[in-house]
Formats: sequence, C-alpha cells, structure tokens
Amino acid sequence: MLYIAENLKSYRKSMGLTQEEVAEMLCVSPQSVSKWERGDTYPDITLLPALANLFKTSIDALVGMDKINDTEARNAIFKTAHDYLKSGDHLKAAEVLEEALKTFPNDESLMSELALALSFDTNPDRLKRSVMLCERVLAGNPSEKVRHTTRAALCFIYLKIGHKDKAIVTAQNLPHLRESREAIVEQLEKELTQPEINAYLKFIALGEEAEQDIICIDLE
Repeated sequence: MLYIAENLKSYRKSMGLTQEEVAEMLCVSPQSVSKWERGDTYPDITLLPALANLFKTSIDALVGMDKINDTEARNAIFKTAHDYLKSGDHLKAAEVLEEALKTFPNDESLMSELALALSFDTNPDRLKRSVMLCERVLAGNPSEKVRHTTRAALCFIYLKIGHKDKAIVTAQNLPHLRESREAIVEQLEKELTQPEINAYLKFIALGEEAEQDIICIDLE
C-alpha cells in the first residue's frame, strides 16, 4: 500500500497551495491532482522528483516508505487477515494479503499467509496458486518459523488436491517430534539435572537410538 495520496494532500495543505496551483506548477490538469489525492490514480513516476522538490521532501517520504516499512503497519496487515480468517472470510483475508504483496513482493511471511488463506478455497486455480506460493517460499530463504509453517501447510494442501504422495514426501522434511516447541518447552519447565540434560541432547542427536534414556528419565 502506498501512502502517496494522503501525503500529497497533507504536503499541499501545509504549504497553503490549492490543487490548481500544484497542477499549474507541474503542467498537469487540476483533475489529475484531485485523482492523486483521492487515490484513484498515481502520479507518473517521472513526476515524483518534481513533486518531492515542490514539497521540499524526499521521494521515499512522499510515497510513505517510513509507514510501509514500519513494523506496526506490517503487523496490522497480518492482524486484519487473521481477523477475516477467524470470521470465516478467507477470500477477504486473501484480498488483504494480495494487496500487501504489491508493496512487499518478496515477503515470504506474506506469501505464506496468503497461501494459507487460499488453501481454504475449493477453486482449483486458487488452490494451485496456494501451492505455488508455498513452493516459492520454501525455495527462498524464509525464517525458520515461516519455513516450518509453510511446509506443514503444504502437506495438507497437497492432500486436499489429491497429491498424497507429495504430501508424505513434504511431511518427511518436517522436524521430528523431539525437536518440536511443545516437547522442548515441556522439558525446559522441569528442574532437569545435568545427566537429564545430556540425555535429551543425546536424544536429539541420535533419535530413536537414545529414546530409552528419555523413557527412563520420565519414569523416575
């Protein structure tokens, strides 16, 4: 989302200029300036330097890069999408995320969220796009959390479209239960001794081969 419409209006008013005066300075019609400020259209990219100079600001400030990159603004996007999902309106959630991706085209978190929103649909094209988005995220360099969430979702999306074989292959790349947040937090909340800590480290390293050590600890 660009903030150029509200910024243009704000800068113009702060300088005491009318839309007609701005139009005259830029050699455009007053109707064009009016449409820019309403958000109906955007100024031609070649006009951005002139607009920035006119309002004694930068192009980044003019389009609202400070707001675009603001963490709170990004979090608001996810909250809005999640609220729509909670209400059962996955298409509205997808619409919010699609719009956000126009500003953040390579944001893996947004792509993952959009894939999940589209996965609730029955339309083959939307499900196909959901798969494509998941695969794109996994081919990139997302955070560990986004990677695991996307891969887990992809398992069930594959299953939904009848690709059980792909779902199983994808699931095999998910973390083991012993490495899950729930399993580890449960143990961290205990008063573990050094031998018990070493037993869990051994379990993580060797898996089933060291599982008996963990069972013995849990039985104590």
